[in-house]
Amino acid sequence: MHRITDDFEPREDETLDTLTCGNLSILQKRKGYRYSLDAYLLAAFVEEKPGTRVLEIGSGSGVVSILLAAMKGLSVTGVEIQKELAEMSMRSVQRSGLADKVSIRCCDIRDYSGRKVEAVVTNPPYRPLDTGRINPNSEKAIARHELAIDLEGVLLKAHEMLVPGGRFYIVYPAWRLPDLLCSMRSRHIEPKHVQCVHTSAGSTAEICLVRGLRNGGKECSVGRPIFVYTEEGTYHKEVAEVFRSLSLHKKTLTSRRDT
Repeated sequence: MHRITDDFEPREDETLDTLTCGNLSILQKRKGYRYSLDAYLLAAFVEEKPGTRVLEIGSGSGVVSILLAAMKGLSVTGVEIQKELAEMSMRSVQRSGLADKVSIRCCDIRDYSGRKVEAVVTNPPYRPLDTGRINPNSEKAIARHELAIDLEGVLLKAHEMLVPGGRFYIVYPAWRLPDLLCSMRSRHIEPKHVQCVHTSAGSTAEICLVRGLRNGGKECSVGRPIFVYTEEGTYHKEVAEVFRSLSLHKKTLTSRRDT
């Protein structure tokens, strides 16, 4: 179990929210961008061995980095351009006793020049500047609109930071899937697996989870869809499996540490 300290309580403009998986909590801004189910879906989608070096592009509140470190034993560097978010996520990391597994860097990802990694993970801004209303809240605006970096910039940096054969994981809106797949191939990150997420069985896909391979061959599989809610409005079994899989990873890692 991860040690929780008493030195990083939420400030006046923050909340402390307990994650569904594990003895973990995340500091978030009351009125800023707050994590959603996407974070759990992305973390569960990442399949890497414990100890794997991972770079998260746009780590925000740090929720994905913390899940990957705590539940899957990965060594994560999160890069976040917004100073307040980066500082807050550092406190969340320290509060959960994960400072040996998660490092947060505050900088523009385009200027980042750390050690190459086996995997890159990202939930990047997805709206081009000429689409939709830009939110007046700067945190939400940067998270949703391509103000600080666009898809091409994310993929260019991902290819640069990945070792040969390294893997790229992304959660992205379904309506931009053609842009994503075309851009991945043009940046030599070949799409290898796609999984779509639907609100319910009768709805169209809302988001997609995509895994790519740096300089991989041209072969892609499409997994079974994930439905978030049942007709009764409860979480569907696929989403329950997401939470269960993260918890199982934690149990496995705990047993390994004990042996």
